[in-house]
Amino acid sequence: MKPSGSPCPLDQISIICFKRCPYLRSYLTEIIHAAWSRGVVPSEWKKACTILIHKKGETANPANFRPITLESVPLKVFTSCLRNRTFQFLAENNYIEQNLQKGFTPKLSGTLEHTAQLAHIINKARVKQRSLIITLLDLKNAFGEVHHNLIYEVLQYHHIPDHIKNLVSSLYADFQTSIITEQFNTSFITVGRGVLQGDCLSPLLFNMSFNTFIQHIKSEKYRQLGFWKSSENGTPLNPLHWFQFADDVAVVSGQEKENQMLLNRFTIWCQWAEMITRVDKCSTFGIRKQLTKSIQYLPKLFINNCLVPRVELGKSFRYLGRYFDFNMSDEDHKSEVYDTLTNILNEIDDLPLHPKNKILLYSRYVLSKISWHFTVPDIGKTWVNDKLDSIASTYIRKWLELPISATLSNVLLPHNKFGLNIILPSTKFLQCQTVSRKALKSSPNEAINNL
Repeated sequence: MKPSGSPCPLDQISIICFKRCPYLRSYLTEIIHAAWSRGVVPSEWKKACTILIHKKGETANPANFRPITLESVPLKVFTSCLRNRTFQFLAENNYIEQNLQKGFTPKLSGTLEHTAQLAHIINKARVKQRSLIITLLDLKNAFGEVHHNLIYEVLQYHHIPDHIKNLVSSLYADFQTSIITEQFNTSFITVGRGVLQGDCLSPLLFNMSFNTFIQHIKSEKYRQLGFWKSSENGTPLNPLHWFQFADDVAVVSGQEKENQMLLNRFTIWCQWAEMITRVDKCSTFGIRKQLTKSIQYLPKLFINNCLVPRVELGKSFRYLGRYFDFNMSDEDHKSEVYDTLTNILNEIDDLPLHPKNKILLYSRYVLSKISWHFTVPDIGKTWVNDKLDSIASTYIRKWLELPISATLSNVLLPHNKFGLNIILPSTKFLQCQTVSRKALKSSPNEAINNL
């Protein structure tokens, strides 16, 4: 476990205690062994505290907050063991799909893989003048709407051994949490629905719940509804029709009626699982051939007899943190990263801090805030050099009180060469791009390697 994990306020025991003290680990091993042998999770572990993290919108509405449950560290260790062995069991027996659903999968950069494939598909459709429909789906409180009865059915569906099913049932039976804020904390509330957000086992249980639908659309009948793409030599590759990362879904097809068929199947599954699709938060994007060129158009798709909102002509949509538009220009990413860097550097410059601390904030905080925009999109290095390096250099010069005639060449050197070890955004950009390409190159998915 990561040492940065927050302890539960009820016992205030940090994971660092177990990492530094083998004597405590011996006792924890005995407790976990006893819980495993009896098939029962100790009742003391089934009490937690939930903190609320604001997402967006009005702070008076609790729906605009993301609940994170702080569990006892011993329970986290125990559920981590269950998660690792359960995932190993599912993977070895090929019970779970790892090409369509890539959320919370070990040793797999699902976000980079999905966004890279989706960008490749849009470029192919635009250049080859082929029809393409992409629909983004949004579920209302996806993790909090999963029924506990559905969890038990899903464990049975995946042939999970009875002993593990009993342990999961024991974990979710009378699990209680208290909502804590800076001003007050509530009395303990029994969790009667939803997976435990913050629990190590919960992401796998959520994926297993969705896997019942993924296995259904894996059949040849529905797979052929996807977007067919070919390799460089013209050989047709397997069609892509469904992208999923946790609860973020993108439905891809070559025709409107095919996309509508997949949406209808998803609607039926949501009714069975008692999940709610927020149609107003969904969106659809379309490309088709008109005369001798490809254009963006407005598809007509329906969910529960409600028209799915369309992406406006010339506008972009966002999936897994990356902006996609018809021209794949990445202008939204450039604008966002430019504004983010400028605003943060302005705020740091106004702080009553020593220049050394301002440079420390730049190195440790600012670059990490913009690294995502350097990793996912295809922003050019020239633009980063011209726009972002000049902004960072201006503030670094100001904080170091360098004259106009001075250069930053010596300042940017590492410590062992008598520099300050400061890196510019262009250097961070190259690092992020290298990380991205390595993740795609070393992916266990052969289609990603070819891409």
